[in-house]
Amino acid sequence: MKNATGSLAILGSGETSPNLVSVHRELLNGLDDSSDIFMIDSPFGFQENANQLVEKIIDFYKVSLNVDMKLATYRKIEELNSKSFFKSIQLLENASFIFAGPGSPSYASKLWYGNEFQQTLKNHLINGNNSLFASAAASTLGEYTLPVYEIYKVGQDPYWEKGLNILDVYDLSCTVVPHFNNAEGGNHDTSFSYVGENRMKTLLNKSYSNILGIDEHTALIISGKNETFKVVGLGNVTILNKEGTHVFEKDSEESLDILQKLLVSEKNGSVKKIDNVETEANSIDKSTLKEIANLEIQIESNKKNTERFEILVEKLILLRSKLRNEKNYKLSDEVRDILESSGLQIEDSEQGIQWRITE
Repeated sequence: MKNATGSLAILGSGETSPNLVSVHRELLNGLDDSSDIFMIDSPFGFQENANQLVEKIIDFYKVSLNVDMKLATYRKIEELNSKSFFKSIQLLENASFIFAGPGSPSYASKLWYGNEFQQTLKNHLINGNNSLFASAAASTLGEYTLPVYEIYKVGQDPYWEKGLNILDVYDLSCTVVPHFNNAEGGNHDTSFSYVGENRMKTLLNKSYSNILGIDEHTALIISGKNETFKVVGLGNVTILNKEGTHVFEKDSEESLDILQKLLVSEKNGSVKKIDNVETEANSIDKSTLKEIANLEIQIESNKKNTERFEILVEKLILLRSKLRNEKNYKLSDEVRDILESSGLQIEDSEQGIQWRITE
C-alpha cells in the first residue's frame, strides 16, 4: 500500500440513480454538518448545460442524502493558475469528500493532468478522505484515459490520452473503463465504454494496460483503511490482464491484495512523472494568487463574524496597496473585485483607502 487510507468509489454509470444511493451514503457516513463536501465540474465544463448539471447533482445530494454539496469549479484550461483555479484547489485540499462525474474523459484529463489538481486528488485519498468518481471522471483514474468522444463520435483512430494514475495510491496499475457492458448500440458493439471490443484490442496492441472494467449502474468501492474492495449495484467488475479475464460479481467483497496481484504494472516503473505545465503565471504571481484565493475563501466564510471579517478586509486592502505599488494592476483588480463582491465600497483618496459596507 502507498499509505492511502481513504475510500474511493468508481462508478460505471448511474451516479444519481436510486440503486446506487447507498454507495454515496457509505462514503459520506461519519461526516458531520461541518464537513466540506465538494463536486468538481471539469468533466462537463465545456457543455452548454453545465450550470444545470451542477444544480442537478447538488439537488441529488440534498434530496437523496440530506447533504449540502458545494462546487469547486474549473471548466476551462484558460483558468489554469488563475485565482479561481487556486481557490478551487484550496477548497479541495480541505474537503472531506469529493465527487466528479459525467462529461468527457479526455476533456477532464486535459484539465487535471500535470498540475495541482492531479496531486490534490491523490493527496485527498492518501490523507484518509473519500472520493466518488463516476463515468467520464472514472475514466481518468488509471494509467491512461479513454477518449470516448473522439473515437466513438468523431471516428478518430483508437489512441490513449494521459491518465492521472490516481489508483497508484492503492498499488493498482490499470486503465479504468466504465460503461463496460454497455449495449446501447443494438446492432453494433458499444461495450468497453462505447468504443467496442475490436477497437479496445487495437488500443491494447498499441500500448498495453491492464483493464479495470466497471459495468453500467455498478460501483467498485476500495477501502484503503480496511484494505478491501467490494462490488455494489446491478453488474460486475471485470479485470483484463495478460493472464486472462477475471470477473468479480455483484455483492462480492475481497481483500485488496487480490486486486493488486491482478493489476500489477507491466511497465518499468508504474508511476508516471507529472509534467510541468508552462503558463503565463510566474512563481511570484502563483504565490500571490494562492494568497488572494485563501483570503477570498476566508472572507466568504466569515461574513457573520464581524471582528474576523474586518481583519480580513484590512488584509485584502493592504495586499491591494502592495500590488498597486508594484504596478501589478491585474492582481490588484482581482483583490478589489473580492472586496466589492463582499458588499464593500472602496474609495482611494489622498488620506488613504477608505471602505464601507454597502449591503
